[in-house]
Amino acid sequence: MSIFVFDGDDTLWMNEWQYSEAYSNFFSYMYEIFEGKTPALHLIWERYFLIESELYKEWGVKQGRVAEAMVKMYQDLCKRVKFEFGEDVHRFEHEEQIRKIGDQPFDYERLKWLPGAKEVLGKLKNDGHTLCFLSSYDKKVFPKKAEFLGLHDFFDKKHVRITEFKKTKEDFIAVSGWCQNCSSSDSAWYAVGNGESDVRPALEVSDKWRGIYIPHGSTSQYFRGKRGMDYWTSTSIDHPRAVTIRSIGELLSVI
Repeated sequence: MSIFVFDGDDTLWMNEWQYSEAYSNFFSYMYEIFEGKTPALHLIWERYFLIESELYKEWGVKQGRVAEAMVKMYQDLCKRVKFEFGEDVHRFEHEEQIRKIGDQPFDYERLKWLPGAKEVLGKLKNDGHTLCFLSSYDKKVFPKKAEFLGLHDFFDKKHVRITEFKKTKEDFIAVSGWCQNCSSSDSAWYAVGNGESDVRPALEVSDKWRGIYIPHGSTSQYFRGKRGMDYWTSTSIDHPRAVTIRSIGELLSVI
């Protein structure tokens, strides 16, 4: 029997759109507030993600990082307007609304399982394979999200692990129960995810590990996909022990 370590967001359900929606709402709100005093969008975009990348070092993927970055961006724009136009446009009610926008990516009640995801997990579990779940997410919010999605219908709690930063090979070892003696077993070990950081650390553990990559483009500065066969598609993962598929529903055909 095989051991599978699944990512969650943008692998079993789509979540990136909530981040992009929040960014879109935020930038739109900036133009609503500042109107003709607002800098060009590409300048705001570049400055915003520079701020967010700095906050990532402390916050990781915890709820609040995006909201804090947005507030800092707003405060920067207020300073610019005051310097250039001599107007004090800062309002605390603006910051309150911005923080609500920044927390939109954690509105887990808007998430839906991808077509075929539950069927694939159910088939693997019924066939006796071990299913593990490894996600980069806010540890305080995750239990409520897991309950809402019914995650534990497929994943036993002992095989669920959450990290608030990038996944490491140690995370894959811990969630899967991998040990040195496992290398002599007949089991196959798979890492399944939509970003290379969901797959590559597992491939460093042992030659027994395989990767199943289901690419999905992201606005994240740490999860940015390259363009592939068309504008919207990320490139395939370049590794001899990894395969790229287009949807979770194709997984059973490649194992």
